Parts: sequence; structure tokens; C-alpha cells
Amino acid sequence: MEAYLKVAPHPENLESFFYKAAERMRDFRDIPDASIRTIAAPTLVVCGDTDVVRPEHAVALAQLLRHSQLAILPGTDHAIMITRADWLMPMVEAFLNAPMPAGQVSQENP
Repeated sequence: MEAYLKVAPHPENLESFFYKAAERMRDFRDIPDASIRTIAAPTLVVCGDTDVVRPEHAVALAQLLRHSQLAILPGTDHAIMITRADWLMPMVEAFLNAPMPAGQVSQENP
């Protein structure tokens, strides 16, 4: 709560923010597997081993994507993820610098 109040332009809206966030989580509808399979772009799937997204779900998601890489960070949840830049940056850089898969066109080489 203190973190929200430090940066919130309208701290009086904290309760409203909480209820909207809870409603969004309660009403979340998963994206159908068929829709995920249509993603042709290379995709880096990242989650923590103690994240709200369970590692087995991240594995299943990565398996639906044609050109995916998967990173599961140990001892990491959704909140701690931002403190793992030293782990993430080399993975993200390698992912972004990798050659495009055969049949893909990059923005740089149309």
C-alpha cells in the first residue's frame, strides 16, 4: 500500500483501484489455444517458479507457439521479477539478437 501511495496521483482512489484489480482478475478469460497457435512471431515466455502463472502453464504456452523460448526464473514471483534484470537482460538480448526463423521477415529486412 505504501508503494502505491508514494506514486499515486490520486491516493484517495486506492480502494477503487483495489476493487477494479480484483474484478479484472476474477473476470479474466484465458486466450484460447487456437488463438495462441496463430502467433507466428518469435516469442520469449518468461515466468518465475513461484509466480501466479505456474511453470507448467508457461511450458504449455511455449509449446503452443511456433518460435518460442522459455525462461523460468528460480525463486521468482511476479513482484520480484523486476529485481532480476541481471538474469533477464542477457536472455532478452540473446533473444532479440537471434536470427529470425526461416520464413519470417524482420522489420529491418522486408
